[in-house]
Amino acid sequence: MEETQVHTDLVPDVPLDQLTVFQRPDVLLEELSTFGVRTPARKKGAVREWIESLAFTIVFVLIFTNYIAQATQVPTESMKPTILVGDHFFLDKIAFPANFPKFIRPFLPRREISRGDVIAFRSPTEGNIPFVKRVIGVPGDVVELKKKNLYLNGEKLDEPYKIHVDSTVYGDETWMPDELKIRDNYGPATIPLDSYFVMGDNRDNSNDSRYWGFVTDADVIGKPLFVYWSYESDPYVPGEKTVWEWVQSYLSIAAHFFTRTRWFRIGTLIG
Repeated sequence: MEETQVHTDLVPDVPLDQLTVFQRPDVLLEELSTFGVRTPARKKGAVREWIESLAFTIVFVLIFTNYIAQATQVPTESMKPTILVGDHFFLDKIAFPANFPKFIRPFLPRREISRGDVIAFRSPTEGNIPFVKRVIGVPGDVVELKKKNLYLNGEKLDEPYKIHVDSTVYGDETWMPDELKIRDNYGPATIPLDSYFVMGDNRDNSNDSRYWGFVTDADVIGKPLFVYWSYESDPYVPGEKTVWEWVQSYLSIAAHFFTRTRWFRIGTLIG
């Protein structure tokens, strides 16, 4: 019988102190993670997404234009040269309670209105069309107009912003038509509480407090800020426009946008 020879030179010598004992780690049950199968979210249809986007845009625009700022313009020459026909400007409506429902107005902050401010207010004569005029007198002031010269509390006012387009000065004779008499002669009148006396800067061509009385605090809706676009156009003509007239006006603006835009007016502060 042959003896099996062991080649000791092929077996490595490993000292006992170099042996490493491996142990199975303990895994606690609460440390285990459970993975579930997530149900994919249902995608919204294109029509639904469009409707939601449109609804959000409408709500945002309504809130912004009614309570924060509104793009508007003056279609007449009553505030010339401060505001020209075709000036488009932003109207600051913050802190003017008249823009909010009546039941919360007493709890809202109010913007102070001072002499010389240009304000926008609800029209006293033409429904929902807002008016823009300059505040001449505040509650308690006495206003008087004599031969085109304006007096406040007995002192003649220096008004660098006003203009006169008619050199004729009408008197206060009894035979004079009231419209002409009041244009150049008014008062004296004391402004009541929570009211303002307003006039246009174009004194001979302005429908203002001389004709229909005071503006109440409850009717003031904002202050003009600055001109963001100015387009040379004709003054507003009362009356309904046909569809074709509207189309013609917009086509005219598109055709003459660059030549009739008053670029030097853009950014002009109103005050």
